[in-house]
Amino acid sequence: MDLINTALNEGVYEIELNRPHQLNALNLELLSELTVAVREAKHNPAVRSVLLYGKGRGFCAGGDLKDFGIDPSNPIEVKEFLQKGHEAIINLYNMEKPVIAAVHGSAVGAGCNLAFACDLIVAEESAVFSEIFAKVGAIPDLGGLYFLPQKVGMHRAAELVFTGKKLNAQTAFNYGLINEVVTNGQAIEKGRALAQQLANGPTKAIGMAKRIMHQATHLSLEEILELEAYGQSLIFQTQDFSEGRKAFAEKREARFLGY
Repeated sequence: MDLINTALNEGVYEIELNRPHQLNALNLELLSELTVAVREAKHNPAVRSVLLYGKGRGFCAGGDLKDFGIDPSNPIEVKEFLQKGHEAIINLYNMEKPVIAAVHGSAVGAGCNLAFACDLIVAEESAVFSEIFAKVGAIPDLGGLYFLPQKVGMHRAAELVFTGKKLNAQTAFNYGLINEVVTNGQAIEKGRALAQQLANGPTKAIGMAKRIMHQATHLSLEEILELEAYGQSLIFQTQDFSEGRKAFAEKREARFLGY
C-alpha cells in the first residue's frame, strides 16, 4: 500500500496516513487502503491495540476537495466513496480492541470524525479540530452526526456543526472530545506508549467492555446489565482472568497475554 503505512510490534498495530503533501486529505485511494488496514487490525489475532496517526504536518485535513478520486456530481460515486470510508469507521468503532488516535496539526472535517471513531485521543497543544463542512456547504460525514451529540450533547454539537467552529486542543479537551493534551511533537510517542500499555493489558476484557459500552446509548439499564452478565461469564473463562486472580492473591502485577 502506498498511501497507508502499517506496522505490527509487540501487539500494537500502527496505521499511518501517508499523503503528507495533501495533509493526508482523504481520496478514494487513501480510503480504500485505510479500509484494508483497519480490517487487518480487526481480524488479526496478533493485534491487541491500534494506533492511528498522520504523517507530515497534520493528522488529516478531511476529504480532498480538489481531487476526491471520484466525480462528485455523480451521486452513485459519492455514495460508494463514502461507503468505503464507512467500513473503516465501523471497524474502528466496533473492533473489540482499543484504538488510539494520536493527533497533531489539523483534524478537520472527515479527519476530525476519523479521530472521533477511535476510543482514545491524544492531541498536541497546537492541534485543531473542526467540523468544517458548513464552510463548504456540506454536512458532516464519516460518523460526525453520530459521534458529536454523544460526546458533547445536542446543543454543543449543533454549534460545532452549524458554524464549523475551530477548536484548539485545550478547548477540545474541555468539551470532552479528547483524552489528553501533550506537548507539540509528542502525540505519536505518547499514543504509542498508551497503545503498548493497553496491548499488554487484558485485551479480551477491554474489548468486551468496549462492545457493551457502545450499546449503552440505545439500550435500557436492564438490557446492559444482561449484557454485562453475559460478557462477564465469558471473560471469566479467559486465561487473563485466571492470571489476574492469581496475581491479585500473590500481590504482584498480572502478566496478561490477551486470551
